Amino acid sequence: MSHKFKREANKSTPAVSTAALPDIVFMLLFFFMVAASIRPSDYQQFIELEQAKTSSVTDIVKKDMVAYLYLGVPKNKSQYPQDFLLLLNDKPAQLSEIRGWIGDELSTKNFNDLEKFGLTTQMTIDRRAKVGYVQAIKEQLSYAQAFNVSYAGIEGNPTEQ
Repeated sequence: MSHKFKREANKSTPAVSTAALPDIVFMLLFFFMVAASIRPSDYQQFIELEQAKTSSVTDIVKKDMVAYLYLGVPKNKSQYPQDFLLLLNDKPAQLSEIRGWIGDELSTKNFNDLEKFGLTTQMTIDRRAKVGYVQAIKEQLSYAQAFNVSYAGIEGNPTEQ
């Protein structure tokens, strides 16, 4: 009796093809690059912000070396009864937290980039904010030795607010 289908005992399973692997890797890389770079700020959920107009606008070269600080009018007055609310990277904070926040920001950055570019604190401040608030923030930044400060604004004529 002869078997039509014989099983060969020596036959090994074929190797898995890895031809599509580079395509999959590049698709994932592209996806994460796009998803990571598009990160809108969440400050609008906490504060209203009317940016001041400025006659000169400069782009920040190394955006991953920036710590974002916002000062605006709180939207929820029952939760935040103060005139202006400070946000450190989109999170409500007190003035006394600025020094620790700068230390945390420095610890998350690439050491070589810190030496080359330094950390920039970008301040986005409501145009109605009192100078005393801004001065107190600048004092805390100077105590933390965060001297590289950038002010965010809208391009336009500063005299026409």
